[in-house]
Amino acid sequence: MSTRSLNEIDLRSIYNHLEKLCRDCDKINSPACKESACLIGFGKRALRFSMQKGTLDIPGAKKLIPTQDVKTYYPETVAPGLAETCRQCRQCRDNHSPDCVIALTRTCLEYTTLSQEIDYPGSVFQYLIKVREQNQTLSELIAAAVKIKSDR
Repeated sequence: MSTRSLNEIDLRSIYNHLEKLCRDCDKINSPACKESACLIGFGKRALRFSMQKGTLDIPGAKKLIPTQDVKTYYPETVAPGLAETCRQCRQCRDNHSPDCVIALTRTCLEYTTLSQEIDYPGSVFQYLIKVREQNQTLSELIAAAVKIKSDR
C-alpha cells in the first residue's frame, strides 16, 4: 500500500503528458472521443480523481483500465510520460500498489506501445530492464528522458 502523500509528488506533471497525447490524437473533439474507453482518457480520469480526493490509491481501479482500446502511439510520444511516472514514483519495491494512480497511469501508457503489461518491480532500473525485453527503443527513450530531467 502506498504511504506517500500527494504533496510529495507532482501528479499534474504526469497529467500534462497525457494531455499532450490527447491533443495529438486524431479522435479528439469528435464523437469517437470517449474518455472512459480510452487508455489515455482513463489515465487522465484517474489522475483528476486522485488530485480532487487527495489520495494516491484508487482501490479496484486497475480492473477498470479499458484494455480494449487499440489505439497505438509511437514510443517517442509515450516515453516522456512513462519517464515522468518513473520520476514521480518512489522506489517502493514490496510496497508497490497496482491501484496507485501513478501505477495506473504507467499501465495505461504501457498498453499503448507494449504487447504485454509490465509487472512493476518497485524499482525504476528493474522496470527499464523489463521494458527492454519487449521494446528496446522504448526502454532507451524512457531512460534518456528520466536522465535528462534529473540532470537539470
